[in-house]
Amino acid sequence: MMKKIVLIIYIIINLITLTAQDSAAKDSVAIKKTVYPFSAGEYLHFEVNYGIMLAGYATIEVHEDNNFSGRDAFIFKTTAKSRRAFDWIFKVRDWTKSYFDKEKTHTLKYEKQLREGSYEVDIDIDYDQTNRKATYFRERKGKKNKSSVIDIPENVMDPLSSLFFVRTLVLKVGDEIIIPATDNLKVYDIKVIVHKIETIEVPAGKFKCFAVEPVMADGGVFKKDGKIMVWLTADNKKMPVKMETKIYIGSIVAELDWFTIK
Repeated sequence: MMKKIVLIIYIIINLITLTAQDSAAKDSVAIKKTVYPFSAGEYLHFEVNYGIMLAGYATIEVHEDNNFSGRDAFIFKTTAKSRRAFDWIFKVRDWTKSYFDKEKTHTLKYEKQLREGSYEVDIDIDYDQTNRKATYFRERKGKKNKSSVIDIPENVMDPLSSLFFVRTLVLKVGDEIIIPATDNLKVYDIKVIVHKIETIEVPAGKFKCFAVEPVMADGGVFKKDGKIMVWLTADNKKMPVKMETKIYIGSIVAELDWFTIK
C-alpha cells in the first residue's frame, strides 16, 4: 500500500501534464502571446495526505538561468518526500527539474532523481527541438544503464514544464484541450478538461479555482491509477492549490499550506 501511495504522490506532482502546442487539435485554446504569470522566487509547499494521515510533503519552485546552453530559461523544480515518521515504512526523497526556453516555450532538458525505498534511479532527457529528437539516459541501482534517442513532436514539453505553461492560458469552463506530451520514452496525447469554477479551502486559505482534469487519451497511467483533479486559481496566476486522485481505498490529496510568489 505504501508503495502505491508514493507512486500516486509522484504522479500527482510530476505527471499532471497540461500544456498547449501550435500542433494541438482544433479545440485547443489559442495563444497569441506567452505571458508568464510566475517568476523566479515562486515557492509552493504542499501537505500530502492519505485519508486522515499526513504522509509527506511536496514543493514546486521557480528559478532562472539566463544562459542555459545559450538560452534564457526558467528552471522548474519539484520535490516529494515522506514524513520522517513514515521513513521506516517507505522512505521517499524525489526531485525533478525542467529547463524551459522562455522565448521558444519548449523544454530544453528534463532531470529526475527518484529515491523510493530501495529503488534508486536517475533520468536525464536532453531535447533537440530543432531536429525533433530527445536523448534519454537512465541510471538505475542494480540495473544496466539505458540510453535511447526518440522522435518528439514540435515544441514538445515535459510533464513539469507543461504544468507551468498551462498557467499562461485563458481557460474557460467547458474547454477540452488535446495536446502532445512526452515522459521517459513515451510520447502521448493528453486531454485537459476544464470542468467548473468553485471556491475551495486549503491550509493556505480560500481560493476561487478552476477544477481541471487531465486524461490520457489512450487510457495510460491516469486511467490505471485513478481519476486526477487539479485546482488552479481562477486568476492570472493560475496557481495550483490542490491535487487529488482516487485510489481503490480512499484518496491521495495534496493541499497548499504555504507559498511565496513574486
